[in-house]
Amino acid sequence: MGQGAGDAREATILNRVVHWDESGIWYEADPRQGERLVEECGLDGAKSVCTPGVRESAAEAAADEPLEPRQLRAFRAASARANHMAQDRPDCQYACKEICRFMAKPTQAAWQAMKRICRFIVGLPRLVWKFEMQDDDGVVVYSDTDWAGCVRTRKSTSGGCIIVGSHLIKTWSSTQSSVALSSGEAEFYGVVKASGYGLAYQALLHDFGLEKPLTVFTDSTAAMGIAARQGLGKIRHLDTNTLWVQQAVRCRRLTLRKVLGEENPADVFTKHIVGAEKLGSLMRLFSCKYLPGRAQSAPQLRREQRTKTEMRDGENTEINAVLPHHLDQEALNLHHPQAYIINDDFEGFDDKVMYEQDYLSVYGEKLGIEIMKAAETYGRKRRLPPMAANVTKGDSGDVAKSAGEPHA
Repeated sequence: MGQGAGDAREATILNRVVHWDESGIWYEADPRQGERLVEECGLDGAKSVCTPGVRESAAEAAADEPLEPRQLRAFRAASARANHMAQDRPDCQYACKEICRFMAKPTQAAWQAMKRICRFIVGLPRLVWKFEMQDDDGVVVYSDTDWAGCVRTRKSTSGGCIIVGSHLIKTWSSTQSSVALSSGEAEFYGVVKASGYGLAYQALLHDFGLEKPLTVFTDSTAAMGIAARQGLGKIRHLDTNTLWVQQAVRCRRLTLRKVLGEENPADVFTKHIVGAEKLGSLMRLFSCKYLPGRAQSAPQLRREQRTKTEMRDGENTEINAVLPHHLDQEALNLHHPQAYIINDDFEGFDDKVMYEQDYLSVYGEKLGIEIMKAAETYGRKRRLPPMAANVTKGDSGDVAKSAGEPHA
């Protein structure tokens, strides 16, 4: 592929359609996945909807019933297909993640959610990613968390995306394994996941000889406070294996910044978006857009004789059009402040230098010296101190054991 006279302009790679032109590269998902999913659910020609999902209420969750046994296998196959399709469809990634949570015990509500995804695909079957020629300033990660968003388990959802310049590189939407007791705790877990992904991609670019700074955006002030301090503080229900982010922030391995919730593009990966306008504006922020028709080199869907049970056998707000990392430095510092680090008077990544400023280490060393001196004085056996040598016991006249004798 390229601009040569004999070069191809369009091709398929792992059934994804890649188109080249002078401005950059166009990338889109294999259209057959969505077409097959709609066909399996029996929704060919169905009325379309503007969003891939709606939030479930507590009453709907309580009234939910299991799916019929003969439909279980078909539902799981359709869910797996939707999950595969969602890799290249960030607009419905959260909705597909939610139905995949019902793999073990499919229900009627999950089946209705599956049908809504299909109706969304019927109306907007083609989402194209645009990768234009550009000069970028670094790796940017946006993180968001919906605290206790699941009405069934009260677990939170972490979502985020990696952007280099205007290029959307990676997206994710996942349910947190533990139940967070506060929104700050849930948001901090989201920042930890986003930071890990960002550092991994930064290392990948390093292997190619590209040194790029890493910036992580979050809309949680509490998460920024946890990441900027040292240790747990007053928080008790927090996994200590996530505190490496504190060191990464202090050592300048990454920069943590604040973004307003309504301007956070990662919002689409943590909850169902209300309104087609807001969903479309979020996709434009990712340099993605909906196109009509079908790519010329896209694989064709084969119509085969059915041999297995399928699911069809059963049954507006515009957001800011500029991402924060595209702003100039003055506007970035004004509207998206950086995480403030207390007692930050060290340079570089030397852990020894950093921990010399740590009052916990200084106190621990002092306490260790006192313990060593006590051990040298009294030895390994527990003995009374000298001042307790002549203490008497009660009125009986019995004299207590001397200082040289061991305790009872």
